[in-house]
Amino acid sequence: MPKPLQELQTEIEALRADLEFIRLASQLRPRIGKVLQWQAQGEETDLAKRFINSRPSNIETVYGSHLVRLLASLERYMRNTIAQIVDQRAANAADYDTLDGALGHRNRVLTGRLLSALDAPRDYLNVNVEELIQNLASCTHGPGTFKLNAVAFSSALGGVSPSSLEKAFENLAISEWWDRVGADRKIAELLGTKGPRATGDRAKERLKELARWRNQIAHGGDGEIVISESEIADAIDFVSAFSTAFDMVVH
Repeated sequence: MPKPLQELQTEIEALRADLEFIRLASQLRPRIGKVLQWQAQGEETDLAKRFINSRPSNIETVYGSHLVRLLASLERYMRNTIAQIVDQRAANAADYDTLDGALGHRNRVLTGRLLSALDAPRDYLNVNVEELIQNLASCTHGPGTFKLNAVAFSSALGGVSPSSLEKAFENLAISEWWDRVGADRKIAELLGTKGPRATGDRAKERLKELARWRNQIAHGGDGEIVISESEIADAIDFVSAFSTAFDMVVH
């Protein structure tokens, strides 16, 4: 399993464990009084009493934060996958002139865009300016070593909406991949669809919906988004299946 996908699946399992803990805690709180020895004294009894008397204001807000975390993990996976593909293609080329397609041209364009945005850098990206310039200078025609700026490609990703993913992977000449993702049986089972085209289209709609929910929650958009326990569980299952199928398509 490629490292970016492995890291994502590890984070997904952590989310599932957190969700199970929340589920058990919510089931235990109203029942623990029936088995508690009320005559016992000590910190443990006091803690149990406080747990019984606790009342979450709105547990759906917890599930909302889980959705933001889930989509952030998916976005990080996509950025890391883009960087990995760029590095692999560069390593497979004997020199700059033998790069696949227009990868060299996109490297120049995207590096320029990243450098031009240094006045307002994104906090979550770690950009080494000197390394960007040195790598770009190494990308010249003729024999010799060179290095592409993988971070320039990955930073072009502006979220996990379908349009953002399509645009970012087009820089790698990877396109028209929804039907291939839709051929995955697990995704078809989760979405209740039949056929690669229908499944791919529904997967695209589902990802767009999750991205919209995430933006509404993260940016305090107009109109409250309420995420239920079943909805966050379904979202986790979908992201897990989608990322696995997508990884097989792009590698």
